[in-house]
Amino acid sequence: MGEKEDEISKCIENWFNSEYLFKFFSMHFDDLNSGHYEKPITIQQAIKHTREEAATLFQTLENLAITGANGGYENLSSAFEPLDNNEYRLKELQQVKAKTKSQKRWLRIYAIKISPNTFIVTGGAIKLVEKIRESPHLIKEKQKLEDIKIFLQEEGIFDQEEFEVYILSL
Repeated sequence: MGEKEDEISKCIENWFNSEYLFKFFSMHFDDLNSGHYEKPITIQQAIKHTREEAATLFQTLENLAITGANGGYENLSSAFEPLDNNEYRLKELQQVKAKTKSQKRWLRIYAIKISPNTFIVTGGAIKLVEKIRESPHLIKEKQKLEDIKIFLQEEGIFDQEEFEVYILSL
């Protein structure tokens, strides 16, 4: 909180920036080639894949947001799924993630679901390991989700109407 740039813009800036990606994959080279994504991959291949996956992910989110805003059947809920893979019911202020359907899908957008087409994006990450707890930068993203959920609860924001009232009061 208190930052000027929104989380989606940060993800776009980072995931299309070759220099950022080179540094990231160099720093996380062992995770990149740990076997979680099957065969070994070079940093250059990882950069190319990330940029392609990011383009697909952001285009999908944009299309679904527009369709949902226009009252279409598909909306952002089609892209987001519960953060916990073992969670099968809708929950109030549910922690969710969006990812592509590509074979190597390591990009994640993390958010809190307010309504079918309203999400508060808390961040994004490149997930090269199986579990969030295996990587400090993923743990940070999980903590941001927790912090925003607590903030919303403390402010009494649990649905679309309460969210809109809060936004209008700012």
